Amino acid sequence: MSENVVIAIFEDQDEATHAYNGVFGVPEGEGYTVIEAALIKNNGNSIEVLDGFGVGEDTNNMRKGIVIGSLVGLLGGPIGVILGARIGARRGAIKDAASALDNASVVAVIAGRIYEGEVAIAALVSEDEPAFDFAFEGYNATIIRYDAADIADDVDRLIELEDTISEQVYEEIKEDRKAARAERREERRDRIRSQLDEYSAATNRAMGM
Repeated sequence: MSENVVIAIFEDQDEATHAYNGVFGVPEGEGYTVIEAALIKNNGNSIEVLDGFGVGEDTNNMRKGIVIGSLVGLLGGPIGVILGARIGARRGAIKDAASALDNASVVAVIAGRIYEGEVAIAALVSEDEPAFDFAFEGYNATIIRYDAADIADDVDRLIELEDTISEQVYEEIKEDRKAARAERREERRDRIRSQLDEYSAATNRAMGM
């Protein structure tokens, strides 16, 4: 048995939802067990989580997931956009997008494979490869598969990167605010000085000076 992350990509949302409900209802099949899964969609701006579950969990909170929760969290955040969630905005706009990303992050490859408007099932499965593919027989789905350990390692690294980026953005915002405050202070000083000059000139005229 292997632990894999399997992504099944659908052009039709109803078909994807039907397939997902089948997986949700029967997470164990011949040669495979679904540990956790999520139904996600590229809405053009980010990856949106439509639904999710984990075997043995009493909640659909994907953040509690082993791998899939963190993966879809990254795809739905700024890192997902940076890594290529927008690459799929126009099918065929970048013909070799997937191959161009082969040497990059596997998360980047996943982000670049889900085109705008498409819906995907992302699942962590224990399987005799490729047993989980049978769950999608009769559906028009593109299936890609990665070693779960590779995904987990990539996700951990990218979470650290996301934290670093967030810290950098926060520091830049603070610096921008400081600069803006300093600029406003100078503008206020100039305005006060101008008002004082006008007051002084008016006073002098009144005194005939």
